[in-house]
This record gives sequence, C-alpha cells and structure tokens, in this order.
Amino acid sequence: MEKIDDDSQLVRIPITQLVKFSDAFAGAEIHLSIGGKFVRMNYATDEFVEILRKLQQKDVEMVFIRQSEVKKIMQEIQESLSAKTFYDPKTVTETKVETLDDSMKTVKNIIHQLGVDSDTVTLLRLVNVRAMSILSESPSLYAFIKRFKKNCSDEFLRAMLTSYVMSLVIDKFPWRSDSVKEKGAMASLLCDLLMEKEDFAILRKWEKEGGDLPEHIRNHPMDLADKLRTKRDLIPSETITIIEQHHELPDGKGFPSGLNASRFNQLSAIFIVSQRFIEELFDAGFDYDKRFEITAKLQKRFDAKTFEKAMDALITVVT
Repeated sequence: MEKIDDDSQLVRIPITQLVKFSDAFAGAEIHLSIGGKFVRMNYATDEFVEILRKLQQKDVEMVFIRQSEVKKIMQEIQESLSAKTFYDPKTVTETKVETLDDSMKTVKNIIHQLGVDSDTVTLLRLVNVRAMSILSESPSLYAFIKRFKKNCSDEFLRAMLTSYVMSLVIDKFPWRSDSVKEKGAMASLLCDLLMEKEDFAILRKWEKEGGDLPEHIRNHPMDLADKLRTKRDLIPSETITIIEQHHELPDGKGFPSGLNASRFNQLSAIFIVSQRFIEELFDAGFDYDKRFEITAKLQKRFDAKTFEKAMDALITVVT
C-alpha cells in the first residue's frame, strides 16, 4: 500500500461495478480511504477481482479510481445496458434489475463528485428507459416489488417505482407526452443525489415523529437545484422545480421553503403524490390490500385544489 498526496483526481465507485467490468479494469489503480487518508493499492492483474471480493467481505462497498478511468466505466455501463443480453428473454430479470441498480449507484456517485455532463445525462435516461421496460412487463406494481425488492437497493427501488407511477399518472392528463414523463423521471433519479444512506433513515424518522432535521438534509433540495441550474442545457427547468419542491407539503409544513398549496405547479404535485404513495406502500409492507387505505390517507393530506387532479389520476392508476 502507498499513501498518495493528491486525492483531487479520485472518484468513488461501487466495488460491484469494478467486479462486473473486471476485464476492462484489471490492473487499474484502486484507492481506499483509511483513517481519512487515501491509500493506493497496487494489485497484480490476476488478483484484481479476488482482492475486490475480499474487500466486499469486509463490508467495503466503495473504492476510489482515477478520474481518467471514469469515462471508461461509463462506456462499459452504457454497453452493458445496450447489449443484446439485456433484451434477451433468457437473461434472468433479477440480473437485469441488479445491473440497473449498480449502474445507477455509479452514475449518481460520478454526478455527485464531478457534476452533470452530457454523458451522465445520457446514462440516466438509459437507466430509466430500461427500468420502465422491466416494470411494464410485470403483472402489477405490487408483484414487481415483491419479486425484486431483494435485488436492488431500497433507494433505487423507490426512485424507479416513483418514476413508473408518475408516468402512469401523467398519462391521465391531456398534455401527456414522453418529454414530460422524462422530466419527471429525471427528477426521480436525481432528487436525493446529495443524501447519504444514513440521511434517509433520519428523514423517514422525522416524517413519522417530527422534530428537527439536520441542516444538510433540510437544504438538500435547494442545494441540488442550485447545482443543476448551471446545467440548464442538460437538465430541464421543470425537473429542477420538481427537485426543489419534492419535500414540500400543501399545508406549508414541508421543506426547504415551507411552500403553501398555491405555489405548486401541476407536475410537482403529480411527482409528490406519486412519491408519497410509494413511501406509504413501503411502510405498509407492500400490502396490496392497503392501497385504498393509503389513497384515502393521501386524499386527506393533499386536499388542496392544486393536488386534486393529481390525486384523482393517482387513484385511478393504483386502485
């Protein structure tokens, strides 16, 4: 092992992706963060996968690679999601879901550290298209959750399902289009980009019990929106607005701005009720029979005029 002085060119990547694309990355510089210091681990090519797997056994999920290797891994992801095997009916669907989850983790890490560019946006779109294709083949939303909840991370599953439900809800409006659906999908995949795993647990506890939220969680919608505004040529303004508002509530008790019902646009309202339905469904243990109870609860919570059409469409879609 060798300590390095310059860690500015390192990017965090899930080990699962390096193992998946081991042929392309065997022999690459792999770095670990140990005690706040970055350490380069120089492995022989034939030991590459073995050592990465040993790190996984020690519950190490992420390692660091050079920025110069990032483009290569993005190309590998795109080729993996575009390969004939991804469309082949003989390819196990669980494997496809795991591939999508790993791909999304990697893209989000890259965006978080390096920002948005045309390549990352292309990959986000590709992940969403493949995810929606798999979801559409499932007999129902509930069947999909029960089958695949063990094959991908909790956060990716929620984002994927929110995107899917939102797409179905948008189809109930006369102004529906693939372009509008894509704007919502981008918001689903990006909205919690600045959140870490432990932040979600804190947020969900706050949603149930109230109290104070750490400042970085309370501000994350606005912080991310501010970052994305510098990329207006790549990220639609409607997507940025959804991200700003996705934790707001019509009674003004949401965050970060405490908006009241009159200040939401229709697309944000659709996103919020779709996302909230998925959250409630998770809390209900994916119990199909509780869908009416969930929608009744949401109708009371989102009874403002701005949310009326969104709620009516959601009820039609999920019940």
